[in-house]
Amino acid sequence: MRLIFYLWIAFAVPHGDVHDQINALTNSIQQFPDSLSLYLNRGELYLLDENTPAARSDFSFCIRSGLNNSRAYVGLSKTLEPLGLRDSSLYFVDMALREDPLYYPALEWKAALLLVMERYCESAEIYSRLLSLASHPTPALYIDASLATHLCPGKTHTADQLLLEGMSRLGRLHVLEKALVQNYLEEKRYSEALQVQTEIIDHWAVKTRPYYERAEIYLLTGNKPAAMADLKDALQSIDSLPAYKSATPAMQEMRSKIILLLNQTGS
Repeated sequence: MRLIFYLWIAFAVPHGDVHDQINALTNSIQQFPDSLSLYLNRGELYLLDENTPAARSDFSFCIRSGLNNSRAYVGLSKTLEPLGLRDSSLYFVDMALREDPLYYPALEWKAALLLVMERYCESAEIYSRLLSLASHPTPALYIDASLATHLCPGKTHTADQLLLEGMSRLGRLHVLEKALVQNYLEEKRYSEALQVQTEIIDHWAVKTRPYYERAEIYLLTGNKPAAMADLKDALQSIDSLPAYKSATPAMQEMRSKIILLLNQTGS
């Protein structure tokens, strides 16, 4: 019962400071040095704190002590990738999946790892599985799945469909729309890119950047008059903002970029 109490203390405040939680677990480990669950929980907190050597030590201790579960294997795998030991990292995430083939964090980490290792088609296959398993997929999951699929030979169209599916499922989120525009641009499908960018302009509240980005697309197609019209609309969008918004450093930097491109386009 005392061990349960110490575990509760460590995680009683979900949004508490990670360092405080690590310290609480360290104190608990001093009381219960044989509790592998304490080491496992502390290792995961060390990962959150980006202290990979300490995390690696805790996960390795758990595995050496016989705690052969998916959480420990995934944790150790994540500490090896920053060292460039990607084959070893892949080995341990595969160990996690042998323990539990449907362990979502292991599937998610393996897909990301394979993407970094440039094994795009294998990564895309796992991302497809993750999307079928996820009841509440994140936009990042759709973007990563699209990226892996886009880089897998012969699956470019499927990558675009994944982003469209994401927008259908999650709503027209700006990050998904931008990723779709980028895909279309890389495929030189300028008309589709312009269509999506126009839709972004239509429903985006502050239209400065969307106008600027559509102007860039128009320039890729050689349509200078349309680009200049969008750049002027972008400047007008800034001028229509309240002074406290238009005067921000970010908006002033945007204004400078617009004017520069406008001058280059008109010359």
